[in-house]
Amino acid sequence: MEKLVLGIVQGITEFLPVSSSGHLVLLRHLFGIEGKGAFYEVFLHSATFLSVVVVLRGKIFNRRHFYRYFKLSLIATLPLFLVVPFADSVEATFENPRLLPLTFLLTSLFLFSTYFVRHKGGRKATGLDTLIMGIFQTLALLPGVSRSGTTITVGLHRRLDPDEAFTLSFWMFLPAALGSFVLEIRKVNEVTLTPLDVFVWIITFVVGVISLILLRKILIAHGKFWIFGLYTLAVALLSATLFL
Repeated sequence: MEKLVLGIVQGITEFLPVSSSGHLVLLRHLFGIEGKGAFYEVFLHSATFLSVVVVLRGKIFNRRHFYRYFKLSLIATLPLFLVVPFADSVEATFENPRLLPLTFLLTSLFLFSTYFVRHKGGRKATGLDTLIMGIFQTLALLPGVSRSGTTITVGLHRRLDPDEAFTLSFWMFLPAALGSFVLEIRKVNEVTLTPLDVFVWIITFVVGVISLILLRKILIAHGKFWIFGLYTLAVALLSATLFL
């Protein structure tokens, strides 16, 4: 049951702007649900990675789009290298649930700020736009700060087209995810899979695809990206009640 819960939470919160890492810390301290080891984390991340590939397939398997977004995503990844020397300190934040009220509140403020972005349409991203989005992406290394929430918010405030902000945010996810794969796979000592694990992988993939489609629809068709801030604010208040 824990594996199924982890798979569903991973699939939903990895892409919706509500912070998957924050929810993992919350589940860990509320219900004692732990990660299942380095290999299992890599295993589930491969499902969410494939979810992005499926949803963005038109921008990945098109040569012109691929080269453009690949270059931009590499620029966005550069600020992450500045955080590498502080990796141990960042990892330690996952053991401190008292940070969750602050980090979930920060995510809420980012999301609520998009309510005031009233432009219709928008422009394509430049290298500078992507670098700024990449700088803010480093905040999402803290549990409770949403990666998609911060990057899409910054993109919207930079007057990017909503679909461009969405696409670039998850293109940025791809090299970052590959980098985490490399780091996590080094910790793997043994590989054991059961039919339940395969089922959970499928559920994680399907839920991930649905979450991405839902996010794109809310962001682009309805322009109500800010509405996710209501949820993260509620989680911030819950975390404050539990841990402060």
